[in-house]
Order: sequence, then structure tokens, then C-alpha cells
Amino acid sequence: MNLSFFIAKRYLFSKNNRNAINIISGISVAVVAIATAALIIVLSSINGFAKLINGQIAVYAPDLNITSTKGKTFIIDENAINKIKEITGVKDVVEVVEDNVLIKLEGRQKICRLKGVTDNYVLNTGMNNKLIEGDFLLKDGKYSIGVIGIGIAYELGISVRAHSSFSIWLPNRKFVSVANPMESFITTSILPSGIVSVDNFIDESYIFVSIETARKLMIRKKNEVSSLEIFTYDNANILDIKNEIKTKLGGNFEIKTVYEQFDVYKVMKTERIASFLIMLFIIIVASFSIIGSLTMLIIEKKKDIQTLMSMGAKLSLIKKVFLLEGWLISIIGALIGIFIGGAISYAQELFEIVRFPAEGNYIVSAYPIDIKLSDFIVTFFSASSVGFLIAIYPLINLGKRLSMFK
Repeated sequence: MNLSFFIAKRYLFSKNNRNAINIISGISVAVVAIATAALIIVLSSINGFAKLINGQIAVYAPDLNITSTKGKTFIIDENAINKIKEITGVKDVVEVVEDNVLIKLEGRQKICRLKGVTDNYVLNTGMNNKLIEGDFLLKDGKYSIGVIGIGIAYELGISVRAHSSFSIWLPNRKFVSVANPMESFITTSILPSGIVSVDNFIDESYIFVSIETARKLMIRKKNEVSSLEIFTYDNANILDIKNEIKTKLGGNFEIKTVYEQFDVYKVMKTERIASFLIMLFIIIVASFSIIGSLTMLIIEKKKDIQTLMSMGAKLSLIKKVFLLEGWLISIIGALIGIFIGGAISYAQELFEIVRFPAEGNYIVSAYPIDIKLSDFIVTFFSASSVGFLIAIYPLINLGKRLSMFK
């Protein structure tokens, strides 16, 4: 066994020495452990919220979204869509036409987002599983039908069971009447076929109709779309598919992954980095207790140091002993903290100990947790590295201190 490590270990785990130095070292280990455990719990909590948000967005968001850089809509032919479908990893392509509309029902009105989609939309999303009333049907032989978010239904008093239609109003892009402004709008009645509850983004704003209905209202051509939504297989390489689509379509299109489509992912990433840095700073502050432990240990072990040096030990060996002593404190503290933080996080995930108030309107009943091995690895190396660097400080002028002992 390495001599310096053997001596450092003996100093830290000596059974016959239970003085103030050992107590201070124990406190240093405990402080580092608490700070490390807190970091694990915070990261697991952020992961839980990210997983929750991702699960909500994954219900309706495409893996890739294609829009034009030159306008609200663009013309896409069947050949271009087939070329995209031929790319390895692409599961399906959904054509989308959407715009803002005004909806009215018995004196109540609301600005919403009308989204017209092709028949394969429901097959590639989980929207059918988010229905709370009715069915996800967009076509009917007799009526214009659509699916609406629960927030819209609640605000306007829309119900599938009531069989009452609401009207949609949209400015006429082709005709404006000064004499009769009402003629400047295109309007139609929509019978609700279903009501969905996904998240605030969908629930409060979206109405889903067939793409034919949307094109008719917006006066769009048969092959004109607002965007193309690309759905891929689970094991597909999204970035490779994105680059290949860009090559096939040219530079007049903007292609975004799901992480680029929603700002919430950027916010979550920023929050994660900020939280990690804040908690790491706490670990750094906590690790400063190692300086005090090593300083007092050096003073207490001055006779041992003199004995070692008289036997031929060099100053570098003495420094290495105390450096390893400080490092062991941080490593042990980090390991204990990781165990405690992991145990608390797992208990929260399994038993939902910390819950949201029962009267609140929450998607989940308790704080979500998602434990990741990468967090444990990063936290351990961060905490142990901080401890190692801090342990260097009291050893900088060790030679001068030793000369004072003589």
C-alpha cells in the first residue's frame, strides 16, 4: 500500500484517537455529505419536472417541425413528402395548416389557434388518449367537426353531449368590404366531436379540425401548408434526419427539433445549470471546513512529522499525506451524501412523501423525481475535485510551519 495513503488513512480512521481533531474531521465529512445530498435531491427534482413536461409535450409535439423562412405557408407536393418519408428513421409526415381565429358561442368569444391536420395526425400522437369527452374525430359526412381543448370548452360552455355548435370567424384574405365589415370575414359552424386535456398550451388555445376544413376557411390551396410535422421511430437519429431533410428541401425552410420548438426546454436547461452551480458553490463553502481540519491536524501531528522527517521523509511526502487526508474527507463526505440524497430521492419517487396541497389543481399529486446515474457521477467528481483543490491551500506554506515546530 502507498505509504502516504496508509498514513492518511490511519490519521482519519484511528480507533485509539478520539480527540477534537477527529470530531472536526467528522463534522467536515458531515457538512460535505449534507451539501452533496442536497445537490442530488435538487438535480433529481429538476429531472422529475423535466420528465413530466417532456411527457406532456411528447403527446402532441412532432420530433421535427418544418416551416418556411419566407412566409406563413408554403407549397409542398407529394413527391417532396415521399422523399422525406424515404429517409431512414422517418415514421410519418403530417401536413398542417393553422392560424389564429375567433370563436363565438352565445355571446361569449375567444381568440384561439385553429389547427387543420391530415388524417394520420391522431395515429402519430397520443391525443386520442387525452380525451375526456367524445372522440378524436375530424371528419363527418354531414357537419364540420373538431376537437377542442378543455380550457376553451370551459370558458365558452361547450359540451359534446349538448350537440351545440360554435362559430369560427376568420378574416377574408381575398376580400374586404368597407360598406359591410361582416362580409370581410369567413365564418363556419363547428360541432365539437371531442374535448382533450393535455396541458395549458393545448387546453387554452387549440381547436383541431381536418386540413380540408382549415384550408377552406383560410382560403389555402390544396397542397399549401403552414408546416410539416415529422414523426420518427424511437431509435432514430434526429439530427441526421434533420440534416438530410435540409439537404433534400433546400435552404428556404426552418427545421426544428422538439427541443428547439418549445422555450420551456431552454428554461429547464438554464434552471438545471443555475441550480447545479448554486449547489456546487454551497459544496465549495462547506468544503472550506477541510482547511481547518488539516491545519489543526498538522499542529497535532507535529511530533509524527518530525519523526518521519528524521527518518528521511521528504517534505513532498508529508504534503502528500495531508493532501490525501483532506481528499479522503471530501470523498467520504461525497459518497455518504450521494447515498443519502439517492435514498431520499428514491423514497420520494416510491412513496410520494412530499405532496402538493390536495385542494390545488395539479397534474401530479407529489413532487416528481427522476433519478439519473449521470447526476451521481458528476456530483461525486465535482465534490471530490473541490475537496482536493481546497486541501492544497493549507499545504502551500507547510515548509515554513514545520520550521516553526523545531
